[in-house]
Amino acid sequence: MSTTMSTASLTSAPSVPPTASASTSSAPPAGASASSSVSAGGMLKALRLEVGKLRRKHYWLIAASTAGVCLGWCAMLMTLRASGSAQVRSAALQLSEFAQLMSLLMPIVTAVLASRIVSVDTEERMGQQFTALGQRPMTRYRAKLAIVFLTVIAMETAVLVMLSMMASSIGLTMTDTYWNALGPMVVELVCSTLAICTVQLTLSTCLDKQAIGLGAAAIGGFITSGLPFAHLGGLSWLLPWGIVPAATPIDGTDVSMASLRATGEVTLASHPWLLAGLAVLAAAVWSAAAYAVIVYKENHR
Repeated sequence: MSTTMSTASLTSAPSVPPTASASTSSAPPAGASASSSVSAGGMLKALRLEVGKLRRKHYWLIAASTAGVCLGWCAMLMTLRASGSAQVRSAALQLSEFAQLMSLLMPIVTAVLASRIVSVDTEERMGQQFTALGQRPMTRYRAKLAIVFLTVIAMETAVLVMLSMMASSIGLTMTDTYWNALGPMVVELVCSTLAICTVQLTLSTCLDKQAIGLGAAAIGGFITSGLPFAHLGGLSWLLPWGIVPAATPIDGTDVSMASLRATGEVTLASHPWLLAGLAVLAAAVWSAAAYAVIVYKENHR
């Protein structure tokens, strides 16, 4: 009896007109745009959730205190340089010292921030809870990466802007070398920050022992920042923490130092913007490699 009724209902169902089928086939573009808007909304929601999880976790205190230490350190060096002889009152040389300080300290600071933002999910199993509620782990990873990257960039920008404002007021000479080196230096700092943030966040996410990531950043930053002084700056390209030392637009060779002693001015590298382009390429390679590790980990969980 039930089979007869179901057959009758199927035969009595109205047929779909051709126009309805055509309208249905034109729906995917609207669906695709809706999907992209939902994805963007999900990313913004993930960013808000990550920022909310960092309350009372000392993340922002670590970032602010580090920026203060870097600013104080650079300001002290700048004051000593301004009170010295005329040969060392070079804003370009101060810019080079700023890059050296960033290449030494920022890998460690980035590792600490990445470890802190990852450990928030494991302390109270927040990551498991949000995954159970439907948040994708890759969305959470991208939100964490954006927060760490923007935090480090804000720190570096604040220090660089303050130093640039102080340079002329305390008597440092801001020549064409300084302005020609400033653009490539900014590009290299951004690229280096992206590569280091991606690598350190990947290490913190994949490794249970956060000390491994912190140790790698400390050792990597120390080695790569010291290689140029041994005339081995080209080897810094081999590590993600060495983009700034390898691509610095300020020539650190003996010829440049002789020019500094003779004229009070350092010289630029032969092709500073080419080095900046290589920094973009190196950052893309390291970031893609670190991101691929995370994708593989999530797909084989």
